[in-house]
Amino acid sequence: MRRRLLPALLALLLALTTASAATAQTALQLRWELVADSQADFTLTNRDAKPLPATGWAIYFSALHSARDGSVGAGFAIQDVMADLHRIVPGAGFAGLAPGATIKISYVTEPLLNRSFAPAGPYIVFDAAKDVGVPLTDYVAAPFERSQHVVTPEAQFALDAEATDIPAGELPPVFPTPLQVTKGTGELRLTAMPQVTASAPLANEAAFAAEYLRPYFRAGGKGGAATLQLDVGPVEGQSSLEAYELVVDPTAGVRIVGVSPAGVFYGLQSLRGLLPAPAPRGGLALPALRVVDAPRFGYRGFMLDVGRNFHPKAAVLRTLDLLGRYKLNVFHMHLTDDEGWRVEIAGLPELTTVGARRGHTLDSKQFLQPAFGSGAQVGRAYGSGFFSHADYVEIVRYAAARHIEVIPEIEMPGHARAAVKSMEARADRQYALSDPDDRSVYTSVQGYPDNVMNPALESTYRFIERVVGDLVAMHREAGAPLRHIHMGGDEVPAGVWVGSPAVQTYMQAHGITNVDDLWFVFYGRVEQILKAQGVTLSGWEEIAVRKTTRDGRRTNIPNPDFASRGWRAYVWNNVPGWGAEDLAYRLANGGYDVVLSPVTNYYFDLAWNPNTEETGLDWGGYGDLRRPFQFIPFDYYRNARVDRAGNPLDPTVFVGKDRLTDYGRAHILGIQGNLWSETIGGDGRLDYMLAPKLFGLAERAWAPDPDWAREADTARANALYREAWSRLVNVVGKRELPRLDREVPNLNYRIPTPGLKAEGGVVHCSIELPGFTLRYTTDGSDPTVRSPVVVGPIPFRGTIRVAAFTTTGRKGHTVLLARPPQMP
Repeated sequence: MRRRLLPALLALLLALTTASAATAQTALQLRWELVADSQADFTLTNRDAKPLPATGWAIYFSALHSARDGSVGAGFAIQDVMADLHRIVPGAGFAGLAPGATIKISYVTEPLLNRSFAPAGPYIVFDAAKDVGVPLTDYVAAPFERSQHVVTPEAQFALDAEATDIPAGELPPVFPTPLQVTKGTGELRLTAMPQVTASAPLANEAAFAAEYLRPYFRAGGKGGAATLQLDVGPVEGQSSLEAYELVVDPTAGVRIVGVSPAGVFYGLQSLRGLLPAPAPRGGLALPALRVVDAPRFGYRGFMLDVGRNFHPKAAVLRTLDLLGRYKLNVFHMHLTDDEGWRVEIAGLPELTTVGARRGHTLDSKQFLQPAFGSGAQVGRAYGSGFFSHADYVEIVRYAAARHIEVIPEIEMPGHARAAVKSMEARADRQYALSDPDDRSVYTSVQGYPDNVMNPALESTYRFIERVVGDLVAMHREAGAPLRHIHMGGDEVPAGVWVGSPAVQTYMQAHGITNVDDLWFVFYGRVEQILKAQGVTLSGWEEIAVRKTTRDGRRTNIPNPDFASRGWRAYVWNNVPGWGAEDLAYRLANGGYDVVLSPVTNYYFDLAWNPNTEETGLDWGGYGDLRRPFQFIPFDYYRNARVDRAGNPLDPTVFVGKDRLTDYGRAHILGIQGNLWSETIGGDGRLDYMLAPKLFGLAERAWAPDPDWAREADTARANALYREAWSRLVNVVGKRELPRLDREVPNLNYRIPTPGLKAEGGVVHCSIELPGFTLRYTTDGSDPTVRSPVVVGPIPFRGTIRVAAFTTTGRKGHTVLLARPPQMP
């Protein structure tokens, strides 16, 4: 009897301890403030009736940067737990915190760019219940400003001056830019729903057309004489399977011919782009024209990282709608990483019960530790979550209906902590990814010491076979057979495997003398697993390179062993000054199929600019609409104008770098934008980082090489570039974004920040994307939808505040100019 009572008593004591700890969440107030670029303060206030003890507790939080050694004051220490998780620990100099008392904990960190770098998700843990984390709900990270290296309102005004205003009636009618547009005479007027005619293979496209045309006509109205005819057939002069011809004839109606159903779908997207806003009385008018079009690249991709922070199915489906609308045809799903495994796999339930959940933990045996501010509570949105079998099948099927190929990514052998810890939680070692006797010491770039699969274990390959087999089955169920899997391959840290007995045994048995060579063993085995399923291997650039030494420096060269195997290499590293500026071209010249996804132009998680109101990272520079638009795929050196910090780039950085050969051009498959999610959780951040950058990607992936990229004369090329840039910003601001406001509810895209310039006693205003309404105040308040509209120069009195508003009344960032006291 006593044996039965003892566990119950312990459980009661734990519950009482937890309840006591829970009281602290409302009793402690935490504030964070950046005092200078590198100086920060935590302010802790005890709102409880009892003192906070001098010892026996720690406050955990997530932050991209840690405290510098020896910089923490007030008798505290800030310790690095793992990766971006840190904790504040009281030291000998802290005597406790009396009721109502406040203490300031100052520390020095790295310079912080924006609010993405502020501490997030704080919680307290008491030594009496070390496995219980209690959220500090009374927490605020104060907004902060930077004194240097920002885009001022005056600088933004100068940037905006690069574009000219183009009347809406003079804008190109189709986006992305097509091969040929011939304008006809007159217009086609539709007063009733046109009759959609299509053969059986085009039933999907016919249904899509009817869906977006329906809002233009009254319910119950009888069909008109006009028809929308959809056909599959040849398009004159075009060999691409995605080519189409669109004809709008005032008498015969609309006809779309595609070389394939995909071509018909893209023709329908171009027709959709011609539609005006629905009129109250119904009906519409379309200009007579003929469009002949085909994409420049067969691969036009976008990657969404759902591993670091989870994005639910609804967000994924809406993203797929946007990709299809702008003729992108690949959705790369980064499904796994150190911080999360996001897809259900039959027979491996631990991948989602452990690997898809985050919360406070001492050992990651039941779930993973917090990351990116996900906090102590298990199951919190964006930190936890996964796609069920049914969810994933639905996503693949939804994408296929929009002619989008879903490419799943399963990170390996590095970036695999979620998988490694999930398999350690199993009762058996059938699918083990780690050697329990491994004493290797390493730290990944992101700060993990235990995130790499072991290539010497047969159980590792059983795991990969199981995962790949289930993905293949789900794609087959969705009716879209899996053709490619992205197998990661990046950022395996130095020091891995050297302390693994299993690795040493394997190396001795196979005559391997260098652990680096296990990389090639691993990917050779992975390739065989994929081949058995009829799937081709893809990965980040590391799968295509071999490390060597040149002139005493470590460098990467194309690995000739794998060049002939049809592998795809996704190349991201092109940062000027880092030495790999030409890596994509060298790999393509060496025979690898290459997808261009350079960090300098197509990492959508980079902050728009260095201003603190933006979010995102800056390690590869900044990412605005100009970056994806400016990229010249076959000669990106030519238009690389600034370095990571935004300073003018020394062109000598490209001296001696390889250029793309004619043979190499044939191996450039296309372009991909990547949106990593370390700084992207809820609150519309996905939409904000995706659009309007997406328009630059869509234009460059679909449209022919622009004339400014081919022009030899620099002055003429610059003039042509400004004309093209003006067309883009006017199309996006005056037509595409208002259309999305009408047709995609609550899409939280980035609204441009106005530019301001004081001159002659007045303030001139500008906007990067024409078409937004600018409103202003002079009384110190923030502009609202009721504030005066900017219609010309504003008299410079007091402080001028200006913001841009969408057609739905949504507001962007406010900028201001304060009138100096000495001004007359």
